[in-house]
Amino acid sequence: MSVTFARRLVHGALTFAVAISATVLGGTAAHAAVPRLALTALTFEQPVVDVTEQYAANKLTWTVTNTDPDATYIHGIVTMRMRSSVTGALVGHEWTAHYGFEETCCTDATYESGTPQESTYSYQLPVRRYSDATTATWEVTKVTISAGDRTANISAAALQSFGYRFTARTLIDTSGPSIESIGLGGQSRKPYFYVGNGPATVMYDFTAQDNESGFWKGTIRLAGPGGAGVTTPFTWERDQYSTGVRCGSVYGGDRDGTYMSCSIGVTLPATADPGNWRLAALILHNNAGGITTYKNPTAPSITTTFNSTVQASGFAISPNPVNNWRSEVMTELTMSVTGATKGISAVNVDIGFGGCTQWGAPTVKSDGRIAVPVMVYRQTEECEVEGISIVDGAGKVALYGKAFGAPDPGLKITRVPSTNPPVVLGASLDPSSLPASEVGQSSPKLTIATQVQVAPINSIGVYLYDADGNVVSQSFGGTSEAVDGTVTSWLYLPWQGLAPGEYTVGFTLSDAARESSAWNMPDRSDSHTLPGGPVVLTITEG
Repeated sequence: MSVTFARRLVHGALTFAVAISATVLGGTAAHAAVPRLALTALTFEQPVVDVTEQYAANKLTWTVTNTDPDATYIHGIVTMRMRSSVTGALVGHEWTAHYGFEETCCTDATYESGTPQESTYSYQLPVRRYSDATTATWEVTKVTISAGDRTANISAAALQSFGYRFTARTLIDTSGPSIESIGLGGQSRKPYFYVGNGPATVMYDFTAQDNESGFWKGTIRLAGPGGAGVTTPFTWERDQYSTGVRCGSVYGGDRDGTYMSCSIGVTLPATADPGNWRLAALILHNNAGGITTYKNPTAPSITTTFNSTVQASGFAISPNPVNNWRSEVMTELTMSVTGATKGISAVNVDIGFGGCTQWGAPTVKSDGRIAVPVMVYRQTEECEVEGISIVDGAGKVALYGKAFGAPDPGLKITRVPSTNPPVVLGASLDPSSLPASEVGQSSPKLTIATQVQVAPINSIGVYLYDADGNVVSQSFGGTSEAVDGTVTSWLYLPWQGLAPGEYTVGFTLSDAARESSAWNMPDRSDSHTLPGGPVVLTITEG
């Protein structure tokens, strides 16, 4: 198949369309025309816009057509940019306007009128107040038209037959963009990177500002050992599914670039020599073409390694598993380190899920192993060691764990299992007898003696049975287990009272391991007999 561009004069303007022709095997045959997409009109409302006194916009209106009579939708993008009157080059970030047939809420352009076969749209282009001279030109540089699986691209050269540009009277931007402090971002907050398994990406966070023409783009250059260097260009981008913007991995900021938070990834090659890398230059451009160069800006340096000098082995955690069911506990991560110069200056352990944390500086044990204390918080079920960084006295680094993309020692802290349900040794009620007149205003205290096991008891259900085994009152809630195993609760008695007689107390207990047991409950087949006899509440006359 081949694509041909056809031109025809319509309403005083040239029309640009995409047509598709086909060749039949064995010869050429006449056939129905293939549907075409075309731009038939495009013009700015004002040939000159003056923004020297205040902000202004210029309305762009365009019409697109589709010769497919069965089409139900048409859409596309119009791209616009500023051209310098000094250099003649297009400068600054492009503006894009998404449009769609009968779209009224979620596109940039306004649907004016028409059908999927011929429809008109408009867009108010915000005109920048600043350029590199007293005038600048704005141009439509590209129009795309899409319907179904067909797309037409109208290039800048073809657009020159329309009213595709206008002149802007502007103020002169005499300065370049500025930045706030530069820091390491994302998982790059620790300045160590492993390059033994492949490239590593360093994230740099900063905010670019330009209150005149706005921030456009930039370049980051790192300098490494042995004269090595890495240069990374970047700019901000519009989000694909909204009118929001993104600079690197950060969403936010304004589309005119006056204030833009950026998090830019710089990839270090797998062949990078181990050692120190520094931010040698940050170059920023604004939308008027102005440039600011920060040479050797104040920023964290980083260290790369593939564990060629300092190395660790024999990783272990003891005690493990830990019994942290009732309170936080301490454990210890140990390792053997070789190749260090001037001793070990730091060991940092990154642990996932937030239930464990390094608790102090490393120490050297009597056998020469390095030990790092780790706090395991109460009832944390599991913690995975995601990264270990070891720094010797000369600044050389060894890295381990998936947080660095380094060899993973496979360390995980676990909690000792608890598989036995709560065991009751006896129970009592105080008071065990009440006159009927006081039932609605009383809550007898239920004291349960339990066997202290691994997981603490943390919830209780209390049931009151009449002589026929019917439940006449019940309550549920959290509870706690004392050091000696005592669990305390209170009976809920109905406000409407109880008839005189004897009522049996039954209950369920559950622990932090989600094990449970039932006691003195006649309506449950798994209920245990209460040691020392049942707990009975007697309701007397009066």
